[in-house]
Amino acid sequence: MLNLPKRSATPIRSPYESLGLKDLPFPTEPVVDPYSYDERRNGTIYAESPVRAEIEKFEQLLIRPADFPNRVRLAYLWSKGDQQSGRGMGKTALLRYFRQRINKDWGSSEFAGQFSAMIVYVAFPSQVDRRYMEQLALSALVDICKNGVLHASRAALRRDVLSEEQVDAVVVNSDGISNYENLLNDDILRSNNILPADLDETIARKLTEMGVQGESAQALAQGKFENHLRSFRKDGNLEPFYVPRDTKILDYSRALLFNDMVYYLLAAGFAGGYLFIDDIENLVDQMARRHRIEFAKEFALCTVRPGYANTKHSFFSCVLTTHQQASVGLSQAWGEAGLSAIARLDPTSPNSVELPLPSKDQAREIIIAHLDHYQVNPQDKGSVKPFSEEGMDALLKNKEMLHPRVLLSNASKVIQHALQSGAATIDAALVQAAMDNSASVATPDFTEGIEGAL
Repeated sequence: MLNLPKRSATPIRSPYESLGLKDLPFPTEPVVDPYSYDERRNGTIYAESPVRAEIEKFEQLLIRPADFPNRVRLAYLWSKGDQQSGRGMGKTALLRYFRQRINKDWGSSEFAGQFSAMIVYVAFPSQVDRRYMEQLALSALVDICKNGVLHASRAALRRDVLSEEQVDAVVVNSDGISNYENLLNDDILRSNNILPADLDETIARKLTEMGVQGESAQALAQGKFENHLRSFRKDGNLEPFYVPRDTKILDYSRALLFNDMVYYLLAAGFAGGYLFIDDIENLVDQMARRHRIEFAKEFALCTVRPGYANTKHSFFSCVLTTHQQASVGLSQAWGEAGLSAIARLDPTSPNSVELPLPSKDQAREIIIAHLDHYQVNPQDKGSVKPFSEEGMDALLKNKEMLHPRVLLSNASKVIQHALQSGAATIDAALVQAAMDNSASVATPDFTEGIEGAL
């Protein structure tokens, strides 16, 4: 007998409603995953006030809406601490915050509709041991395939090729509302006597004239760039980035990103972009000295030295996240590649933004931001409910507990303990009981996971 899955006729009620919450407000795994659908983990919940000074410095260095062409080309996002305690300080969350700010409408809000920009996010969940710059470029290309910019760019290029009358006929729906997704709907184009194949061929010629290589131009014009990337691999996959004896895609990844993709985005109307490179230590920790120097020179060639379209047009500004211990091995290579003269690899560099350990008040704001997102009663927003003031003080009672990753981990366990205890209010005694109940809370593991969140 075949059993079919049962659809719930009513929304599933959360047990956390007894605490006045729609769900558990804190991640059970307090690490950011920008691709997760869970708002507790993808960086959607973000407390700006604890890092307002750092956000403003980031904006002054890299956003510069009134002086965008003169934004810095290379910057660093640091966290205080060593390889262990430096993790979980919120570097990934800050990158995710800016990524969401700009990519939500390709910079239209950020730059007051003057021009468009976009962010590419690169991360290495495990250490890289070869073909370093090539794997970095491939990681960026994979993110480009995921973040929606290819579709938006293709629609923009189709709009530019068509006449105003044709665009209006295609994008304006019967209710009078414009929907630019229609530009990607071949059936709607045909219904308006527009041949999609001819449109794609015209765009491909335009891209080729700008400098995009032939096969890439055809794939981009036809909306098949991801398939084009997959064609380089025998297994048709894009991840993991390195597969022994199947490295053809790595032979082309740098040119695809720093030449073809730059020309494509310029053709679509983007004035520039940002390349966020997270957890640089996973890229460089296993490098021998000669490999660090080789990587630094290749990185310089791709990002600041003449050689690629990216540097010719000053398209991508790069932001690297790191901590002091991880930077030691790379600093000498940075100097030999001439990168230190452009942006010194040091937390005190003018091109650096450093995230400090939150104060008690700032940690409180982080907790409130998560609670606000899940409060059942809108009037409770801005409060510490279901914590009492004494309970909140107990959660933030010492410096070690203010570390963002530890803070979120503790808060999650306290809320779950309160639910199991049947309490409606979380007081100091309940917080202490939750702490006593979990040895992992008392001895946090800084090394587990990707990068921490605020």
